[in-house]
Amino acid sequence: MALIIAVSALVLSGCAPEPTAEPSTTASAASPSASSEPSPSAEPAITLPECESLYSPALVATLESENRENQGDISADGPGGVGTADPGIEAILSAVPERVSCTWILPASESGSTTTVAVLDDASRTALVASLATAGFASSTAPSGDLYTLSVEQEFGTYTEAHLLTEQLWFASVYAGGDATTLTLDAAATVLP
Repeated sequence: MALIIAVSALVLSGCAPEPTAEPSTTASAASPSASSEPSPSAEPAITLPECESLYSPALVATLESENRENQGDISADGPGGVGTADPGIEAILSAVPERVSCTWILPASESGSTTTVAVLDDASRTALVASLATAGFASSTAPSGDLYTLSVEQEFGTYTEAHLLTEQLWFASVYAGGDATTLTLDAAATVLP
């Protein structure tokens, strides 16, 4: 929207000094280009999913059959509050303004998961790829993007992480006591066209 206002202001300021027929023709010619600019901006605009529609019905049925409960978006600052337990990656993910984080828990246990979907810009992608490499994530190619996975053994059990980077979105899952790759890939398959 700021880009549209800036373009409109530029077009109008270019037209103001010369109130002849040529500037109005130029303004007419500029109007389609100004209105054609919002189309590319509007096309990439992404509607982030609600937690109720993040996963496929089959995965939801599996989670519910394990007595897991959907907590919705209860994201919080700090490791594990979004789709990662790594502090460096969490700082990048928490700084992304357009995101949704969906948490499922197994009551009365240490097992739970969070999947975050975030709109990914070039600067975040560059910082993220470097942080994933530093943290020791294994990388591979998935049908819809680049997949980074990690499994960590801790005294209370194992947790896994899986991050999928597409052209515009970052799917990040952390899962204590389960397979984060399944969550990340299912969310991507559900959300992406």
